[in-house]
Amino acid sequence: MSSETRTDSRTRWGRIRFAEGRLPAMAVAIPVGLLLAVGVGAITLWTGVADGEHALPVAGVFALVMSWGFVGLVWAIIVDRSSLRGAIDKPDESIESTWLDAAMAGAFRDTIMLTGLVLAILSITGYELDVLWALIGVIVVGFFSTFVRYLMAKKRG
Repeated sequence: MSSETRTDSRTRWGRIRFAEGRLPAMAVAIPVGLLLAVGVGAITLWTGVADGEHALPVAGVFALVMSWGFVGLVWAIIVDRSSLRGAIDKPDESIESTWLDAAMAGAFRDTIMLTGLVLAILSITGYELDVLWALIGVIVVGFFSTFVRYLMAKKRG
């Protein structure tokens, strides 16, 4: 029996490598994410999303809503995976990663094929489609195809 105790230096939220030391990832992600969210609120004021007396509250709501996403995004970009408790050491070598790679490759082919088909139909019929809706459709097709193909690969094993 060994009397030594093993301590795991990994944390729940991870750390970042900075200069010679390591900082908690959330200590950087929270202020940077909030700063980015305030920037989005400022952009809503600058572009005139809301006018008059509602401009400042609307900018505040935009900043509040965007803050969680920006904090998460900054955290995901800066965190050192090796400092996360329970993280897989080599996620690119997992079976789920293989399924996702195959699903995305197939979804790309589906998206190109369906986009070409719709483009041909639109040119023959002369129907004009708004660019925004067309791009949203391409994104939805890509996500849906990836999702279905991933589930099929997972079921096959």
